[in-house]
Amino acid sequence: MDSIGLRELTDHEGPFGSVYVDGLPAGEDSAQRERLRRRAIRVELAEKGAPPELLDTIDGALRLPPGGGGQAVIAGADGVLVAEPLSSAPPRPVVRYSPLPYLLPLVQFRVPRTPYVAVVVDHEGADIRGVDSHGRPLAHTVSGVAHPLHKVRGGGPAHGSMQHRVEDTVRRNIHAVGREVTRLADRAGATLVLVGGAVADRSALCDALVPRGRRVIQLESVSRTSPTEPTALDDRIRRILREEAELRRRAVMELFTQELTRGLAAQGIAATTAALREANADTLLIDAETLGDRTVRVGVDPTQVIPDALAPRRTWLRRADEALPLAALAARAGVLPTGRDHAPAEGVGALLRHG
Repeated sequence: MDSIGLRELTDHEGPFGSVYVDGLPAGEDSAQRERLRRRAIRVELAEKGAPPELLDTIDGALRLPPGGGGQAVIAGADGVLVAEPLSSAPPRPVVRYSPLPYLLPLVQFRVPRTPYVAVVVDHEGADIRGVDSHGRPLAHTVSGVAHPLHKVRGGGPAHGSMQHRVEDTVRRNIHAVGREVTRLADRAGATLVLVGGAVADRSALCDALVPRGRRVIQLESVSRTSPTEPTALDDRIRRILREEAELRRRAVMELFTQELTRGLAAQGIAATTAALREANADTLLIDAETLGDRTVRVGVDPTQVIPDALAPRRTWLRRADEALPLAALAARAGVLPTGRDHAPAEGVGALLRHG
């Protein structure tokens, strides 16, 4: 359902080359494997009618990753429109040259772009990082009042006064961090806040945050004084984002099943295309395997998707697995690949904005 940065594709004219490949296995022959992979992609695109300049454009954008993962490249007359890594790759390489961009593998396999804020806090301040709702990174450091911060041993009135001052300073620092995290989360449109640090510090920060419906997850074994390796922390964040994306996907599919009985969801090509034409689709649910090679008619406006049987004038025959996701993006709807086990009738359905 991640459509960040994809709606702009509706502003470009085709035809388009759409390429999805997996990573290259490590080994002494990896350079040779890469040359063969690039050559095979060029040959397949050329056989499908792509001009030489588009072949060069796509080849220049390909960055075949080593090991796991994959890459997506979509290009047209305006140049490279998408070139980004994939969290995993399709079971088989996908190479298309067609009037519309093929977006389903990108939506399904791209690295989740859930807007989030991650903070590692201690009693002196915090290091904050994250990604906003447009996929842009953010980073900030909060430095609190430095002294007094450490409790002293001993007794008497002076001791009690010092203890109180230390606790008050720590409390003010934590609240300053909470205000800054809340501000950045609001600005980023974050739906998720990750909090690391010592148990007492992160618990106090969680209490100081203004949640605004955001999910807050505490990260163990992460501190500012003994930081986790950056790559290890990045891996943990990526894993959490994947888990969050899967939770959202399942929640939407469950909601779709419920709303079918209430008249707030539709399935099948005829009902789904009607919802897209009427700007009544909130989320398009689609399974490429079930949808197969079905086609629809498309008008000048990408949201004007119509079943083949109607065949009005000034429409063009297009693959449904390309036309329907593009129509959803143009209508500002989300796109959710379901998988065959939860596929709607004919492979497509929609959660409706109103009945």
